[in-house]
Amino acid sequence: MRKIIGIALLGVTLLLTAACGQNNQGAAPERKGIQINQYNRTTPERKTRVLVGSDLNPNIVTGRNDVRDIQAEADSMANVAVQVPKVKRASVVINGSRAYVGLTLAETVRSRKEAADIMERVRVLVQQKMPRYEVRVSSDAGIFNRIQDIGDGIRSGTPLNNYRIHMNDLDTRMK
Repeated sequence: MRKIIGIALLGVTLLLTAACGQNNQGAAPERKGIQINQYNRTTPERKTRVLVGSDLNPNIVTGRNDVRDIQAEADSMANVAVQVPKVKRASVVINGSRAYVGLTLAETVRSRKEAADIMERVRVLVQQKMPRYEVRVSSDAGIFNRIQDIGDGIRSGTPLNNYRIHMNDLDTRMK
């Protein structure tokens, strides 16, 4: 009986020492100052997150739990919006399934029809980029400033719930 207990204790001891040893198989080479991986590509020069394919297309199944970076998605939408001719600046805030896009248009835009055409072009392009959101666009200066203030507050760590009244107002003004 003592022999069996001794063998069992020896086996457990060997397992524990093998499990606690260093395992350095296939370790990636260390690169100082740069953090790059498939899901969060950042460098010291570029602090914003680069979206990978599964972030841009919600229909791609990657086999992992996607934790969406809402601010990175908003930045990506703003980058799409400023690519449209005569759009000087764009700011985006995401609330649930809606994305609110505020635009500053070039001074050369004179008519309401031209502004409406530009806003529709932005809406279509942003909707194609991020199909999971209902995109609402405005070129009103007050709405642009409000969207930018909300976005800056969220980036600085203020919870979106603190802007609930402002979001409800955007919802009614940007139908």
